[in-house]
Amino acid sequence: MQTEKPAFYCDYRKALEHPGVDVVTIGTPDHWHTKILIDAVRAGKDVYVEKPMSLTIDEGKIVGKVVKEMGRVVQVGTQQRSEYDGTF
Repeated sequence: MQTEKPAFYCDYRKALEHPGVDVVTIGTPDHWHTKILIDAVRAGKDVYVEKPMSLTIDEGKIVGKVVKEMGRVVQVGTQQRSEYDGTF
């Protein structure tokens, strides 16, 4: 049974420094997705990011390059498809 309280960070970059963090889920406003994704991958973390992964084609190319260089796993998805009682 785990008795420690989870850590709370006001700056996501501090969470990326934690050696016990293996994967990051990004559900921030869209304009932050690319920056946090690249920072997480460069910190050696795998990432699940809600769509859109990026706002431009150029951002997407940069993400692809960094992910390939770092050898990390990135998955893009949408929570909306699994919500609303099967409406979608």
